[in-house]
Amino acid sequence: MKALGWLMLALGGLAAVWLSALVIANWNDDALTEAAQRALQYTPPTEQALEGNGYVILLGLDAPAEGDAIGDAMALGRKRLAREIERRTWVEAHGDREEGMPAGIPPPQDPAGEWVLPARLRCPTDAVDCFVWYARHQEEITDLARTQAAVLQRFMGITSAPHFHNPAPPYLLAEFAPFAVLVRTHELRLAQASLAWNHGRHQQAADMAKDAVQLRRRLASGADSLIAAMIAIAMQHRELRWFSAASAQNAQSPPAAVTEAIEAMLSVPTESLAPALAGEMRSVASAFYLYRTAGLTAEPSQEPPGWWRRTVHKASNLGLLPHHTLNLSIGYLQQVQALSSLPPHQLQTAFSEASRKWAEEGTCSLWAHLRNPAGYCLAAPEAPSYQRYAQRIADIDGYRRLVLLQHRAATENVAPADMPTWLAQSPHELRNPYTLQPMQWDAATHSLVFEGREKQNQNPDQSPTYRIRLHS
Repeated sequence: MKALGWLMLALGGLAAVWLSALVIANWNDDALTEAAQRALQYTPPTEQALEGNGYVILLGLDAPAEGDAIGDAMALGRKRLAREIERRTWVEAHGDREEGMPAGIPPPQDPAGEWVLPARLRCPTDAVDCFVWYARHQEEITDLARTQAAVLQRFMGITSAPHFHNPAPPYLLAEFAPFAVLVRTHELRLAQASLAWNHGRHQQAADMAKDAVQLRRRLASGADSLIAAMIAIAMQHRELRWFSAASAQNAQSPPAAVTEAIEAMLSVPTESLAPALAGEMRSVASAFYLYRTAGLTAEPSQEPPGWWRRTVHKASNLGLLPHHTLNLSIGYLQQVQALSSLPPHQLQTAFSEASRKWAEEGTCSLWAHLRNPAGYCLAAPEAPSYQRYAQRIADIDGYRRLVLLQHRAATENVAPADMPTWLAQSPHELRNPYTLQPMQWDAATHSLVFEGREKQNQNPDQSPTYRIRLHS
């Protein structure tokens, strides 16, 4: 018993020494870096900044049509913006405690956008030709275009607005714009373009497709989250499928001006992840309002916490330095931003090396980091997930290159037998982005083929392989 007592005393002494070291190591927090300070900054928009901002229309895209289509959307958009600013103020004061938090404004119509374009009218992933699919549903598509004139007008208003940027603040529990409605409206516009093409109105069809491209590019360039960036990628896939179908129509040759317009639209590279990752930095920074207000483990407001909960709360906060953690998180995201801008053929090696380095530096362990151990656990990035985002961008750009090759092959009347030689002479900017080799030609099926890296929901069986069958 005496030996056990001495052992317990020794262990208690070691624990006291360790706890003292933990307190000393975490006594002072770091100053925020310039990048972290920028990420934390938010200034409510002025009236001048809201004027002519297409994002305000997007925020109210699902408003009921009661007269002035654009005006109604902007009114709802402004109302949502004001509520988001009010909710952020609550989060700054109360962390993520939802009791008493102002409620978000519920969508006035089905948030999935079924009222714009029902799922049964969307071109299936396994359809060989979406132009034929929409021709079968021409009457319903035409009726929808008429009944949904207001949302289509707002779509055009977003496209033609003088500027486009999200004025809403980033914060915990922030609500997104009605992206699902935007996606369905974008698809309805492409369906209209398909019908116009089927009737020989090639210029009108190309103009409608251009509307879709311009809006999607605005969304991608102004994306302030990875979610918005991936939505833009999904929209681009539908555009490319439309261009592929248009290039495959051999019955009537479109005017040269239309062919040149399609060439121009397909020649623009896919937008990078840089804006979305900058937005992610702001979202990460906003999340630290919780830690600055309530610590790492927020206490419930319904009843006083027990002694064990208070102990865990204090101990976890002792090992968390909010400023140092935010600096780490922003630093990691800056590195991700730089990696995502690399050429696709360098992505895998670069992310693998970064992942190894981050694993060594940011080990989530009390023994690895006496100073800010909880912060290292929170800040450690998931390199594979960010690599997948970067590769989705590269995949869709590979698909763009494939469709542009198809378009040029159709314009130049390249025979199937000549396709391997023609592809071998293709310019660098139209080759496989991962291998830098010419795109594949499947002679058995007369198909252009590109092997992507990530699953694609809009391909049959979610395959990462993009295949375009050419008419012989």
